[in-house]
Amino acid sequence: MKMLRLIRLAATLVVFALRAGVAQVSSGENVAVTPLPRATPWWVERHAEKVAEAKRGGVDLLFVGDSITQNYEKAGPAPDEVFLPIWDEFFAPHHAMNLGFSGDETEHVLWRLGHGEVDGLAPRDVVVMIGTNNTARGQTAEQVSAGVIAVVEEIRIRMPNAHVLLLGILPSGISAEKSATDSAVNSAVFAHYGGSKAVRTLDLAGLFFKDRQLDVNLFYDPKLGPGRLPLHPNTVGQRKMAQAVAEALHGVQAR
Repeated sequence: MKMLRLIRLAATLVVFALRAGVAQVSSGENVAVTPLPRATPWWVERHAEKVAEAKRGGVDLLFVGDSITQNYEKAGPAPDEVFLPIWDEFFAPHHAMNLGFSGDETEHVLWRLGHGEVDGLAPRDVVVMIGTNNTARGQTAEQVSAGVIAVVEEIRIRMPNAHVLLLGILPSGISAEKSATDSAVNSAVFAHYGGSKAVRTLDLAGLFFKDRQLDVNLFYDPKLGPGRLPLHPNTVGQRKMAQAVAEALHGVQAR
């Protein structure tokens, strides 16, 4: 009960700070590299919870991202959104922590990294996947590439001994324009870290194509209602992704 009260107090303080105008960004800045919090109550409360979790320590594997990463916490509804068993199989045994926040862009991750979510942590590995919400909201490839690189560099500053595995933005069926921007971002950040020993990159796009076409059967969004386009992997897609990440991290072979 005491911990819950502390979390709620921290969340309230963040909301007050936001309302006081702390998060103002000038029009001349690249918002993707400018740390920025969100005022949504669930987001503020989740941030406070993650700060408290970080203080408990014991994290060897850290995931940083948006809804696709946060989805690992979902146990349903079945059959398309049963992700928690995947996390428990591939990542929980490695003392993993999930810093995925639905809807986050690079600027939100930068703010979270700078406000306690990784303080005191010294994981062996950090898995990063971020940027799809930036491109979905119209930011350019140059802006988003800078934002993704800023996130990785912030992680390296705060956890210098960690090995970073940077995942490319996943393919989606949102629009041809978004897909082109996503590809440009991936190409830019992969090239940037091409010679790095501290940062490895992993392109998962091939897992989601069949006969050179996006395999919409690997996404749950279309089943949520008319007009919903493929963006979030379903249980099968998420498992394929987790297997590839686990293999890259620990040599676990996909089944």
